[in-house]
Amino acid sequence: MNRIHLLSGLLFLLVNAVGLPEGLSSAWAQDFRVAILHSIRHPALDEAASGVIQHFQDKDVNIEFTQVFMNREQDEGKNEKDHISKISELDPNLVITLGTQASQEAVRKMESVDIVFSAVTDPVGAGLITDMHKPGGRVTGLTDMSPVREQLDMITWVHPGISTLGIVFSEFEQNAVLIKKRLQEMAGDSGLELLTAPVGPGGDVQDAALGILDRVQALYISTDNYVVQHVSMLARLCALHDVPLYAADPSSVAEGAMASLSIDYHSMGLQTGAMAKRILEGEKPGDISVEKPREVNITINTSSAEKMNVDLPLDLMLAADRVYDRFPEIVQ
Repeated sequence: MNRIHLLSGLLFLLVNAVGLPEGLSSAWAQDFRVAILHSIRHPALDEAASGVIQHFQDKDVNIEFTQVFMNREQDEGKNEKDHISKISELDPNLVITLGTQASQEAVRKMESVDIVFSAVTDPVGAGLITDMHKPGGRVTGLTDMSPVREQLDMITWVHPGISTLGIVFSEFEQNAVLIKKRLQEMAGDSGLELLTAPVGPGGDVQDAALGILDRVQALYISTDNYVVQHVSMLARLCALHDVPLYAADPSSVAEGAMASLSIDYHSMGLQTGAMAKRILEGEKPGDISVEKPREVNITINTSSAEKMNVDLPLDLMLAADRVYDRFPEIVQ
C-alpha cells in the first residue's frame, strides 16, 4: 500500500470514529447557495437578514448568500432583470423571504425550491400556508405578528386617561390591515376610540396623518412596509401637534418615533437561520411548524419624547433595552 492510500485510509477511519465536528452534519460536505429576498430595504428586515447570516457564521458553516430587493431602486442590480429571474439564475438550494410581499411573490413564482419566510404577520391570510402547525409542502417560516395587546398596554400606562388613539396604515398591505383590525378590537376593550387614516397604493402618508392628528392623543404605526418609510416625517408632524408617536419596530424609534415594544428582528433572524439550517440538512419544510419570535424589546427615544412634550416614566426608561437621543431634522 503506498503512502497516499495509507493516509486516505487513516483519514476515513478517523472521520468515522470521531464523527464530524459538533454542529456540522454530513449535509455540509457540499456547498449551498441561499437567496434572501427582501420586500423592501428597511432596517428591521436588514436586521433579520444579518441574523440569518450570523447564525451560519456562528456554526462555522460556509453558505453563499445573495440578497435581492423587490424595489429595483434599492437593488444593486437595478434596471436589469426582475428579482425572481435573478434568484432563479442563481439556482439556490433555499430561498429565505423577508416580509409578506416578498414571500407571496416567491411562493407564487418559484415552484421548485424550498422557501423559509420571516417577518410575515399572517402567513395563512397571506396565502403562504394553510396551517401554522402543519404547513405541508415546501414552505414554512416565522411570523412577526406584533404584540398588539402589550403595545396598547404600554401606551395607556404612559398616558393615563387617554381616550383617542390614531393609526396610519396602508390599506393595500394585508399585514397592516390585520394589525389595524386587532388594534380596533383591543382599543374598544380598553375604552379607547381608534381613529384610522388609511393610505392607498402610492398614497400620501402625510395627508393621511394630518387628517387625524388634531383629533388624537397618540399615534401608532405598525410594521407597515409602506408607512414606515415615512416615519421621520411622521415624527416631525407629531412633534408639531404635541402627539406622541408609537411604533412596532425599534428601527422606527431610531428614526424619530417615541417608543416601541417590539420583536427583536436580529434575534428573529437567528431563529430563521436555525430553521433554514434544519431544511438544508434534510428536514422537510412542511413538517416544521411556523414559529413565533422568542424575544421582545423596549426601545425609547428621549429626544422625541421631549419634542412631543411627553415625560417618560422612570420605570419605562429603566426597562428600555435600547435608548436613542436623536430627532430627525428637516433636510433642506
